[in-house]
Amino acid sequence: MKFLQLTAMLVLSSFIVAQNGPPAGAFSTLHVQTDDPQEYIDYLKDNTQAFEAVGSDVAGVCVTRTGNSYTGEMFVWNAFSSMAAAMKGGDSYDPASAPRALQKLREVKYSTFWKPLKDFPIRPSSFDRLNRVKIARENLDEYMAVAMEFEKAVKAEGNDFSVGIFQPFGGGYSEQEYHVRGSHANSEDAGDIIDRAYAGAASTALYLKLVSLADEIVSDTYESCQVIYTAE
Repeated sequence: MKFLQLTAMLVLSSFIVAQNGPPAGAFSTLHVQTDDPQEYIDYLKDNTQAFEAVGSDVAGVCVTRTGNSYTGEMFVWNAFSSMAAAMKGGDSYDPASAPRALQKLREVKYSTFWKPLKDFPIRPSSFDRLNRVKIARENLDEYMAVAMEFEKAVKAEGNDFSVGIFQPFGGGYSEQEYHVRGSHANSEDAGDIIDRAYAGAASTALYLKLVSLADEIVSDTYESCQVIYTAE
């Protein structure tokens, strides 16, 4: 029940779009390589000290399923009420000082902070398409407006779908593009959107318009994501 209440709170407050700007809240991600993603996830579920140390409200993992940049690609994400809280949390935890048992399970690649530019409800689990996208600043407002229209159209066609747009901060050379995340309830729903697009679904025209507003799609991957921690 506590998890459901917290999820509802995040959906209804922390990640609601403000009338004159982006929603409240922020995320951090720690990108890693692991030989056994499930063993790593199980360890994190049983050992929540790191999430407590950074002050995370909700935390989870996303495992890259297709389009991997390297074998065993995944990341751990933390959600916060503000960018200030996210950066304070990031300064409170050093992955290199993690317990040896944890260090043996993964190789740390890099970490990044993220600002959501539109509402993005957190699901207990999801199957997501992630595009890293270059968008010119003068096109960003229109891009976001079309993304919201596309999201609404796909939902009207009967698919449980949401779009997230995230701007990186402190991503170094690894993360310089916007993250555009299409979230589905499961992998079958993700495939269903594609089937309907090729069958002439009305939402397809909005998707093509969205693509036309981007300067470049740098990468295209699918990920399995899940929540593994919520604060007491």
